[in-house]
Amino acid sequence: MQPDRKYILPAGCPQPVSYYSHGIHLGNQLYSAGQTSRDPSGQLIGVGDAEIQATQAFHNLELVLAEANMHFSDVVRLNIFLKSRTDLPTILNVMKKNFKDHKPALTIAEVRGLAYREYLLEVEAIAVQD
Repeated sequence: MQPDRKYILPAGCPQPVSYYSHGIHLGNQLYSAGQTSRDPSGQLIGVGDAEIQATQAFHNLELVLAEANMHFSDVVRLNIFLKSRTDLPTILNVMKKNFKDHKPALTIAEVRGLAYREYLLEVEAIAVQD
């Protein structure tokens, strides 16, 4: 492990369900894993509800950023993977509530499936602190 590399496992985020870290803080950069709608106990919340799932996923991303002393305004790249594009307006509304006027580079991809059938979306980010 490099001396300036920190594995991010913030309090308030669910424990990883497999072999990964919620994020890696490397110098002034943070690379997050895909965040989903699992609550701190690891339970999936909002089954079938894109707004509830997006709210939890972005909350989990916020915890990952905070662990690296970063904020949504430090995010330079955001990827959103969603199972149905009909959920896109709802997910983008939740995103806008968190990012406010900040507009990171954004990729949105509709995917056939995610790690668990009940997941409607997953969000991952790259953040850079000046």
